Amino acid sequence: MAKENDIESGKVGIIPDFFHDIIAYIIPGYTTLILFACNMYIIGMSKTFLVKDIDLKEYSLSLLVAYVIGRFFEQVGLMTIHHRKFPFFNVSSKTKSPKWSLIFDPADIHYTEPFKKNVANKIEKWLEKQDGTLLLSTCKDKGKDDYFNLIQFNLRERFPSVALYEKKQNATIVLTRSLAIVFVFNILIYFMVQFNLSLQSAEVAFSLPVTCWLIGNLAFSWLFYKRFQQDKIYHAMYIFETFIAMYGL
Repeated sequence: MAKENDIESGKVGIIPDFFHDIIAYIIPGYTTLILFACNMYIIGMSKTFLVKDIDLKEYSLSLLVAYVIGRFFEQVGLMTIHHRKFPFFNVSSKTKSPKWSLIFDPADIHYTEPFKKNVANKIEKWLEKQDGTLLLSTCKDKGKDDYFNLIQFNLRERFPSVALYEKKQNATIVLTRSLAIVFVFNILIYFMVQFNLSLQSAEVAFSLPVTCWLIGNLAFSWLFYKRFQQDKIYHAMYIFETFIAMYGL
């Protein structure tokens, strides 16, 4: 059994990290570069390019740049929309995390009330030595989710397969969160370039394709933001249901 756990731990620590970086950082980074190139083409400041025209040196450099950009948007997303909101989406910044609402929010319909109570009771019993009843009561009143962090850490350490799957979930969360910001950022870049052209007395006009391009960016941003919210719910549900399956029998 110990040997199997060591093998699983190796899988969790090597290959998944590589795919996590691709999904969470490199894809948003390359998306940013591609959108920027599209902006330049639409405005007329550059000609289209083909992937076959990029040599190995340029590709390696673009990979590094994409990774750095992806890291940047990860941090921006964590500092802004992860716990707050897009100002134009009218989502309250006081909205509780799914880690809390799945158990304590009576308006949340992902779980039935008996199941919510069952999860809360199991957590209280599991944390009995740490006064689980007081902990959950305090978390419920203050909108905190300290109990979730304890469950999450315990599952990761005891069950490497859980850590493996959760790493994929976290990568998806970072991906959708970053892309939601990238498409809004691309709109801002477009207007900045257009403004710079207007200062140079160049002819600036909005055509139907340009309007569709900007609306499309905004639509993709909204879709990825909604998907990001859903991914957070799926992640919390996975942890709670795994906890019940592992400790509730």
